Amino acid sequence: MRGLAFLLALAPLFPPLAGLALFFVPWVRRLPLWGQALLALYGASLLLPALFAPEPLAWPLALFRFLYVLGLVGLGVALGRPERALGAWGVGLFLLYLTGFAATYWVLGDGAVGTRLSHPFHSPVGFGFLGGLGLLLALHLRYPWPFRALLGLLGGAVLLLSGSRGGMLGFFVGGAAALLFRRRGLLALALGGGLFLAAFALNLPATERFFQAHLSGREGVWLAAYRVFQEHPWTGVGPYLLGERIGGVLFGDCFLFPLLEARGLTCPDWLRPWGGLWTFAHNHLLQALGEGGVFGAVGLLLLAGGFLAGAWGDGLLFGLLAAYLGMGMVDNPFSVPSPFRGEVFFLLGGMALARLEGGRAPLGLGLAGGVALLWSLPFLYLAARPEGPPPALRYLVVPDRGGAGAVALEGGEGYRLQVWLCAEGCRRLGWEWPAEKPVRFPLPEALEEGKRLVLVLFREGGLALRPAFLLEEEVGR
Repeated sequence: MRGLAFLLALAPLFPPLAGLALFFVPWVRRLPLWGQALLALYGASLLLPALFAPEPLAWPLALFRFLYVLGLVGLGVALGRPERALGAWGVGLFLLYLTGFAATYWVLGDGAVGTRLSHPFHSPVGFGFLGGLGLLLALHLRYPWPFRALLGLLGGAVLLLSGSRGGMLGFFVGGAAALLFRRRGLLALALGGGLFLAAFALNLPATERFFQAHLSGREGVWLAAYRVFQEHPWTGVGPYLLGERIGGVLFGDCFLFPLLEARGLTCPDWLRPWGGLWTFAHNHLLQALGEGGVFGAVGLLLLAGGFLAGAWGDGLLFGLLAAYLGMGMVDNPFSVPSPFRGEVFFLLGGMALARLEGGRAPLGLGLAGGVALLWSLPFLYLAARPEGPPPALRYLVVPDRGGAGAVALEGGEGYRLQVWLCAEGCRRLGWEWPAEKPVRFPLPEALEEGKRLVLVLFREGGLALRPAFLLEEEVGR
């Protein structure tokens, strides 16, 4: 299997190599019966809701996702011992970090100091998460000491300079999970504390993000994804099709990685209709609910619980899986296909399922419930908070011919305002504003009949999705 290890080292720099995983679908037959049953259940949770989803492409896309996941799990089985395979992946991550530093400086020059570290085919959030995973590998694997130190230093620097709060969350969750079986998990937590001290000392725009409580507009994406789930609670809209319904909230309808856009590259016209394929809900539970309804979410949770149950007792394997699942609270780190980031989660899952025993079924169910609770924490937090009286509408101006509207609220202190235009779906107008001041927001030039304007207010510092106030006004009459 040395050839596979070599490909695993190259895959971070050449992500299309992950497509070779489809040739390893037959390897899932070597899994224990419990592992095969779990994968069959996951497949049913993808394919059955897709049969009744509103989009005709839902079932073919669900079949593709299932086969791709099967191939990745099979490749994990074929790779065998986690230490050897993950050692090769660590070499690939080391090379990825170097190219990220080089590309950021090449694109931004001296301006790189004032921006977040990135990579041509990774966002700062995803790149920082990979930095944290490399740091975990350096702590747990027995590399030669010079390389081990370099991998750890570069991984920590990537996590720090990318300003990835989701990556830091994943690193802490992974370190804490590994602590159940290895004392080195305690060292990971200590290093995480050291990274926070370094972030405070550096005082760079990127590192200041670690001390900010806002969610960078994720509330709006969560609201849009939840509305899709409300419309299709049993079937969802199908894999890869949720982005069409929630696109345009955080970014435009089609966007590229930040370094590419910094070079002046934008989505060509032929690619714009497909921009929803890489638009995600920034929470794996909402993503699964929007794509596959209740059954799709249950299937994903059971698969995650089975992976963790198989990895039980292995500090490195369990910690890496937990890091992915921890970041899944605020992002989608194992959505696939990806630039060889999400694929590793299912490779790890294949290694874990190869160890799965039937007696661990109750453990897997319990861990699946724990993952569900983890992914629900942002929403449970705000649901438990007492709400005061909502602000009152002072005025709302919506011109018949579009252009720009205006709104003002009484008692808007401590709230953030978003304005949405809705028909069958919704899109956000502008960004987000403090609600204590009058707000002007853009409108389309032509307002079609049946459109609704929705004002959504969130409490400042809220860590979860629960609009404190909603107001709807029909426009375009």
